[in-house]
Order: sequence, then C-alpha cells, then structure tokens
Amino acid sequence: MNAWTLAWRVSQHDRRTFWAGEGLFVLFFVFPVGIGWVLGRAFDAVEAGDVDAAVWWVVALVVLEIGRMATIHAAALVWTRVWLQMQTFLRANLLTAQVASGGVEAGQPVGSAGEAVTHFRDDAEDVARFVDGMVDVSAGLVFTVLAGIVMGLTDLAAALILIVPLVVVGVATKALDSRIKQYRVADREATAAVTGLVGDMMAAATTVKANDATEPLLDRLDDLVERRRTTAVRDRVLEECLEAFTRGVADVGLALVLLVGAGSLAAGTFSVGDVALFTAYLGWLGFLPRMMGRALARQKQAAVAFERMRHLVADGDVRRTVTPRHLPIKIGDERVRPAVERPERVPLDRLDVVGLSARYPGGGGVTEIDLSVGRGEFVVVTGEIGAGKSTLLRAILGLAWQADVTGDVRWNGDTLDDRAAFLVPPNAAFLPQVPQLVSDSLAENIAFGDADLDEIRRALSLAMLGDDVNGWADREDTVIGPRGLRLSGGQRQRLAGARAVVHRPELVVLDDVSSALDVETELQLWQNLADAGLTVLAVSHRAVAFERADRVVRLERGRTTPA
Repeated sequence: MNAWTLAWRVSQHDRRTFWAGEGLFVLFFVFPVGIGWVLGRAFDAVEAGDVDAAVWWVVALVVLEIGRMATIHAAALVWTRVWLQMQTFLRANLLTAQVASGGVEAGQPVGSAGEAVTHFRDDAEDVARFVDGMVDVSAGLVFTVLAGIVMGLTDLAAALILIVPLVVVGVATKALDSRIKQYRVADREATAAVTGLVGDMMAAATTVKANDATEPLLDRLDDLVERRRTTAVRDRVLEECLEAFTRGVADVGLALVLLVGAGSLAAGTFSVGDVALFTAYLGWLGFLPRMMGRALARQKQAAVAFERMRHLVADGDVRRTVTPRHLPIKIGDERVRPAVERPERVPLDRLDVVGLSARYPGGGGVTEIDLSVGRGEFVVVTGEIGAGKSTLLRAILGLAWQADVTGDVRWNGDTLDDRAAFLVPPNAAFLPQVPQLVSDSLAENIAFGDADLDEIRRALSLAMLGDDVNGWADREDTVIGPRGLRLSGGQRQRLAGARAVVHRPELVVLDDVSSALDVETELQLWQNLADAGLTVLAVSHRAVAFERADRVVRLERGRTTPA
C-alpha cells in the first residue's frame, strides 16, 4: 500500500465526521465563487444606473459573506475532532501492537522511549497533516474549477492559464521526492535520540547525581541537540523553500491571468462587472497551487511516517497501522473504559517445557531445557548470574522477542502455538526482576481497571503489602508517582506481586522477586502463595525458597544440571 491509500483509510476511520468537515470546507470555498459573481453583477447594475438592483445585489453579497464566516467556524470545530480522531486512530493501532502479549496484533517492542515518542507524536501528526492538506487541495480545486468556468465565460484564455501553475508545482515536487524523504527521516531519528536521552536522564536522575555524571551526559545531550538542530533546520528550510516556490509560481500564474485579462480590458470587451469579478477571484486563485505543493510535500513525509510506524506493528505489515478500530473515547461527558478482553481460563493440570532453546544473536541464552510443573507445585530455577534464568522464563512465556526460540511449551499436554497470547491472566501472570509501574493510583497499578476492590485487597494481602496500605491516608487510591517513586524498592516489588496474583492465575511466574525482599518477608510470601493454592515457577537464589520448593532446577551456562 502507498501513502495515498493508507492516508485514505485513516481519513475514513470516522467517515461521518470526516465528510462533514470536508463538505464544510468545500462549501467555504464555493462561497467566494458566488461572492465574485454577485460583486460583478452589482458593479454592472451601478454602471447601468439601476440603483434598486445594485442594492439587492449588495444585500445578497452580505448574506453570502455571513454564510461564509458561519461555514468556516463550523468547519473549524468539526475538523478539530477529525484531526484528533485520525491521530488517535493511528496511535491506538501502534499501542495495541506494542502492548499485545501475543496473537496476530503483537508487534516488535519499540527501541527506546524517545523513539516511541516520535512515532506516537510526530509520525501520527505527519499523516494527519497530509490528510489535512488534501482536504485543502480538494476545496481549492472545487473553487478553481467553478471560478474557471465563470471566468471562461468571460475570457477563456485567462481561465486556461490557471492550469500552468499546477503543472509547474507538480513537476518541482516530484523532482524533490527523495530529498524530502531523506531529510524527514534524518530529522525524526535525531529527534528520537534527543527525546530518549532526556527521558533516560530524568528517570535515572539519582544514578546520574550519585556517579557525578551530569557534565558528561549534558555534553552528550549537547551533541545530540546540535545534530537535531542541523537536521531540523535542513528539513524545515526545504519545506519552507518549497512553500515559497509554490507561492511564487501561484503569483506568476496570477500575473499571467492579469496580462491576458488586460488585453480584453484594453479592447473594451471587459465590463466594470467583469473587472470586479476577476479582481475578486485573483486573491483566491493562488490557493490551489500553494496547497497542492504543500500536500505533495506532506505526502512524502507521510510515506516516511508510515515506513517508520510499520516497524512497530505485527510482521512489519504497514496495513496494520490502519486496522479498523472502535475508539470509545467518550459518550457525552463521561469517559468510557473499554472492556478488557482476556483469553478463556483453562485450568492447569501440568505445564511441560520440552527441548526449549532460546539463543540470542550475540550469544547467550538457554539450550534444550526440559522441565515440568504440576498443579499446586512450587518449582524454583536457580543458577549463577548469566546462566539464562530470566531468558528461560521469558522464552516459556513467549516474551524472548530478540532470541531464536525453538522447542515446545505444553499446557495439559497441548502445545501452545502462541504462548504470549495464552500465558496471560487468568492463565498465567509474570513478575519480572524490575517491576514496571505507572504514575497512577495503587489500585490502578494492580488492576488496570479490571478488578474490584475486594480482589485488590486480597492481592495486597497475598503480596504482603496490605498492612502498609492500610496505614496510608488514601489507601488503595494513593498515587505512587512516576515509576513508583513514592514507594520503597520492596514495596514496588510487592505491589507488582499483587498485580501478578489479583486475577488468581493458574500459573504465577516470578523472576527473582527476593532481590528486593528481606528473608522473613520472602518466607511469608511463599507461604501465602502456597496457602492460596497457586502454582508457582520462580527464579530465586535463597535457601528459604529451596526449602519450600517441590523441585529445584539448576542452570549452568544455559543448560540444566543436577540441583
């Protein structure tokens, strides 16, 4: 699919609103056609001395001007909604691909936070700007055709000259095709680098200060900003030069119209009304060439945006960026949370890992792993740093994105073809080494809108965080700050643990949660999970975990060894 087809699909996400906005803008450009014609008739009436007719023509002129102003105000209101809907539509598809655990919609993870910002903010906006430009072109085209017909009835040669600027602008934009794309790609990459580094510096502010790394990082930021300045200026200058060129071509076209019209005026074939008509149209006739040049340039930028966004969706298929999607943004004044769609719960009798290997391109990983976990069992994976423990868990769950994974994972004897899609709540839950939290309430971080208060409190109790929360003024509504800044390391780990168990998963997978817990808390955590009847597969290094485990699997250099 090319950018034209993809942009068309974006525009048709909310057809009714789009065509309402399109219709209003076209109508806005139809009004000047009537205004120019009415103005010409008014001057002809004045020239003929028909005062009554002149007055009525002036009244018609006022009515048309009022209608034009009302139309542009309505168009602006409608188009604002279209603009936001188009960008939200693209961002929803990108976000769906990024957060999908598995299934046909799951895409490759974005490289960095800065890159994500440029995709979600800038690339989506580039596509919306292209659609916006094409609406301007369509409206300008309607005016030019209608005005050309009216002018052609007066002077055919002057009307035909209107085609010249359009041809020149099209040829010039085509000649700059590759350069427009090249400059836009470089600018977006430079922007992502700056945004990413700033985000990382803010997230790791304490680490930066503790290592006295402020100056080196600021020097690095200065280099990236200078590169961003160079690419942004180059991209903007090309865009502005093309804009100035199209404006100049449009002015030259108007000058040609005037020259041709001057001959008719000198020959006496133009009436005063014809002169008024041409004068009224001249200011609008330059709009179409300018908008056409701008839209063609934006089309190249939109093509770059789609090429960048396709790397975030499943299979790199650019069509998935425009997958039809319902966006229940709000009903009336109330925001609506979409219902969470989860796989059907399949009670676990036994999980079998058969010949599972996960090897990274740069080396490392696990090879030919076999293990089994029965219902209600507590199985511990241990080993030295770098032995492949985390890789094993991620490979089982279908989350080892960058690794070459082979082997089977079987649920009750049935091979899971799409592990990432199946091994999510309520079938499985995963707690990684570093818990990821969002700047929201405690309850939202646990449930993400998909659990009631009783379930949240039960999960907090299981995760050994209930007593802490009961002592807070806002309890479950406490806002934890960016990445859980208001919590201690142990509290963050236990909060993530509550999230893992809130939906009573058939299998709980824990990656070294004991690293942020004291021995007593960890011992109680294992006891709570056992009392709840949960099946647990965990990475741990502590003796308390080994003592409670039904089975210990030891990894050494990516392979199992006798524990």
